[in-house]
Amino acid sequence: MKSLNNRLSRNLQEFTQLYTNELNNTLNGDLIEGVYLYGSIALGAFNEYKSDIDFIVLLKRPASEQELPSIKELHSKMNTNHFGNRMDGVYLQANLVGKINEEQPFYPYCEEGIIDVGHWDVNHITWWVLKKHGITLQGKPIEDLEIPTNWEDVMKTLNYNINHYWFNKTKEVDNFLSDDMIEFTTTTICRIICSLEKKDIFSKDAAVNECLNILPERWYVLLKEGARIRTESITKSLFVSNRIRAEECRDFILFAHQLCNEKFFVEV
Repeated sequence: MKSLNNRLSRNLQEFTQLYTNELNNTLNGDLIEGVYLYGSIALGAFNEYKSDIDFIVLLKRPASEQELPSIKELHSKMNTNHFGNRMDGVYLQANLVGKINEEQPFYPYCEEGIIDVGHWDVNHITWWVLKKHGITLQGKPIEDLEIPTNWEDVMKTLNYNINHYWFNKTKEVDNFLSDDMIEFTTTTICRIICSLEKKDIFSKDAAVNECLNILPERWYVLLKEGARIRTESITKSLFVSNRIRAEECRDFILFAHQLCNEKFFVEV
């Protein structure tokens, strides 16, 4: 495991140290098992101006109803920092490491700095990135967590993503009219393809760059359009209309759906 100094900018080091200090001051000392980072930070692709700060707090026991307001107040306080409302994470029981949402009881989760309780976004990709690339802020080294997730588990998640979540969206072209949806679709589909090709999870930016090299030229303009939006370029769209762009985005998902099923997924 690389040291924090080699993986976090000074601004992030200061912010994450502030968060762990406040966390320990807010909750009982016997509650926190460990604090970890995953996502773009762990993948070496954090954008200081727009990336989320993805975190997992492992608890020795479930947070009580009396402790939940304290967690909410903690994040309200963190939101006074410019990184605070970009915190996305979960407070999970340590004895449920590796369990996905369907296997987890309701838990506190943070989305854009706001705390709620329920099921958020815990799947095998979450655990894989933590297991292979995660950063320890407090607690056991990640290898000592013995996260059971393997690549076959990740494959099942990617299979579901492309064959259900994304394929269902192709039934309505209007899903892809906005800039935000073009960026989200192109980067996420590229990540799925690239991850399957390389058997690891890539950052969205790295996945788009890789797919520009390995996919047919047909998709070059669409991927460049997604990258243009992602970098908040002031240049105009590469498409003459949002409708044509939306249709191309839908077709890209259908292309990826066929590619992934023919090359990577075997029907059971």
